[in-house]
Amino acid sequence: MGVLISNDGFLDTLIGTDEIEAAVAETLASEGVTRPVEVSVSFVDSAEMQGLNKEWRGIDAPTDVLSFECDSPFDADLPDGEAVELGDVILAPEVISGQAPEFDATPAEECRLMLVHGLLHLLGHDHMEDDEAREMEACEERILRALAVHRGDDPDAVRIGPTTRHRAD
Repeated sequence: MGVLISNDGFLDTLIGTDEIEAAVAETLASEGVTRPVEVSVSFVDSAEMQGLNKEWRGIDAPTDVLSFECDSPFDADLPDGEAVELGDVILAPEVISGQAPEFDATPAEECRLMLVHGLLHLLGHDHMEDDEAREMEACEERILRALAVHRGDDPDAVRIGPTTRHRAD
């Protein structure tokens, strides 16, 4: 597994490199990915995120996370043993910190959730329909609980609200 972490603006990433790598590893394991993958995790300011959101989603406002999928680790046509370029997860820590109180979460908790959320998108999850949203939320909670155990935290303290349905942007 290769994780490229980019933070050109020297922003507060809210969680450390070890946690980012652990979240990637746990998400991949939880989703049954056994082949080598490479993933990029970038931290950008809210202005850059707004530009990306406008360009790619047509929404002229900053958002918390965007995911850009490349290849699927489940694609049988890709050569065995070759690392799969999973894609890019882009996080806006300013936005994440700002919305954390709305979900009764700390900025670090919200960042962990948004990172896992973005990774699940790279692995094919979506949340446009309510049943998809419920399934994605269950995956997020399962992964976040496992990460809490790894950190030595109480997994029962992990809580996520209905975070995967699209609200009016």
